Amino acid sequence: MGTNLIREASACETEAVTFNRSDMEVDYDKIYLNKLPITAATGDSAWNHYALVESSWGERKILLKIIVFSPIYNTPLSFLSEIDHEVLQQTAIRLERTREEFLAETRIALCTDGGAPGFSYSVEDNNFVWRKMGGPLTVTFGSVILLRSPCLLSDVLQNSINVQSHLRNVVQQRNQILLELKEEHEELLEFQRQQEEDNRLYEIELITKCISILNEKKEVINMMKKQLADDEGDDQDDSIIAGPAPTAASPTSAGQDGSDSVGRIEFSDSDAFDSPLHDQDQELEHQLPKRTKLQQLMATTATTTPRSSATATRNEAAGESSADVYNKDTEELLQNM
Repeated sequence: MGTNLIREASACETEAVTFNRSDMEVDYDKIYLNKLPITAATGDSAWNHYALVESSWGERKILLKIIVFSPIYNTPLSFLSEIDHEVLQQTAIRLERTREEFLAETRIALCTDGGAPGFSYSVEDNNFVWRKMGGPLTVTFGSVILLRSPCLLSDVLQNSINVQSHLRNVVQQRNQILLELKEEHEELLEFQRQQEEDNRLYEIELITKCISILNEKKEVINMMKKQLADDEGDDQDDSIIAGPAPTAASPTSAGQDGSDSVGRIEFSDSDAFDSPLHDQDQELEHQLPKRTKLQQLMATTATTTPRSSATATRNEAAGESSADVYNKDTEELLQNM
């Protein structure tokens, strides 16, 4: 079979093989290069070799570059092929699988270096075939026709170099991004520590101000209490000093009231001279002892003394009530402060 494969490959060199690559944009994230084990049957015996498979995954097609290495060949054999997504969809329907599931399994089979577990790869009648082995059953997952294409090895190697450079650039960019993120994180941590320190100092300043204000209020309260105690002592001294004065002045006022009352009585008696009882009053005056002016003053004093004592009592009660009001207002003021 190896001789037939070489002959067919040589015959294919004369054919012009063209592929529509307009839809295959160069996206190194979708290019995979893997080494897969290849098995080929040759009559009575079997021989093993391997192949480098480069797969480029486009939106509508999968482009395959396959380079077969074998000791029986003088040079590596290069093949070019493609798989249309419609073919994959038909195969998925035949295997009763969804398109997404079948495409994911195909990617695993073709893009796993060393071959995916449970898959086998072979070259049969100018076809590259990959199968999935499930116990005693083996299911053909896909196959492509091998078309000989010259100088694929250099292209594959160049693409491999480009992919490695791209991956290196991606790694460098990500490392740079990680470094910038790390620096930004450290700056944020420093800013957070500074904010916490500023908040702590601000809280200390506020507490200090509150304590100073409370101390000032306490001093004011103590001064007001002291002043209130001094005012109460002065009020008590004034009340003690002013207490006997009204009693000493009471005889004079009583005498004045008595004289006024006597005067009023004499004035009212003068109007009764014309009455017929005037003669009877004169007779009684001759019979009864005459009241002296001193007795009249004493009588009037006796009547006015209770009145003056009641007035003094009311004055003292008013003074006490005003003092209580003053004390109550002062306590409310202190509580509000």
